[in-house]
Amino acid sequence: MLRKLIPLAVLTLAMLLQISPAPVQVWGLGAAGLARARLPSGVSPLEPLTQVDFNGDSSPEHMLLVGDRLTIFSGGGSVWQSPPGWSVVQAGISDLDHDGSLEAVLLVWRPFRPWPVDQWLPHGGRIAGFQDNAGDSCHLILIGWRGSRYREVWAGSALAEPVRSFGVADLNGDGLQELVTLEGRYRDPRTAPARTLKVWEWNGFGFSVVSGIEGIFDKLALVRANTGRILILVP
Repeated sequence: MLRKLIPLAVLTLAMLLQISPAPVQVWGLGAAGLARARLPSGVSPLEPLTQVDFNGDSSPEHMLLVGDRLTIFSGGGSVWQSPPGWSVVQAGISDLDHDGSLEAVLLVWRPFRPWPVDQWLPHGGRIAGFQDNAGDSCHLILIGWRGSRYREVWAGSALAEPVRSFGVADLNGDGLQELVTLEGRYRDPRTAPARTLKVWEWNGFGFSVVSGIEGIFDKLALVRANTGRILILVP
């Protein structure tokens, strides 16, 4: 089972609704972007996928996050492991790139790498500030089964603002999943509250921001209302 995800939906919802010292904000995604919503009765946490048949052999794989190392298991054996140098903060299973195949979604910190083209440009270093004081940058990486092996299906450059946590859901009911992130600042400790709530969508090559709001956010939970609508809860 995937550590940090199995109990997360239930525990985070309980913490937000019962013991959070800050008022819980409820947001929904509409045609104009994120908008405040009321919390209806009878909401339930949106449970993430915990196992899936990545390679189509009719035997489901599952993921285990121990410390900052993620391992994919199949039939009791390890079939993929995040490489040394990656610090995996969170992982999930989704089809964020809308290609019809499920992938592992990894939130990763790793040593900063500039764009290769930057060394040839007169004003290079455009992403030089996308790293913390230790020289590490935050990335979103999709790992999937392609051909006959697991590989990086998509790996983004260093994020302009590091993601503290994420969720995945079809927020607008169009049948396609969006990415929900809480984002902080590289100058802040990784344990500091997030400063931005954002919703992203796949644009065919990467992710584009659909909507975002500024604030101070500690936690993130996705819930399903009895109407079927998925809402975002943040304190």
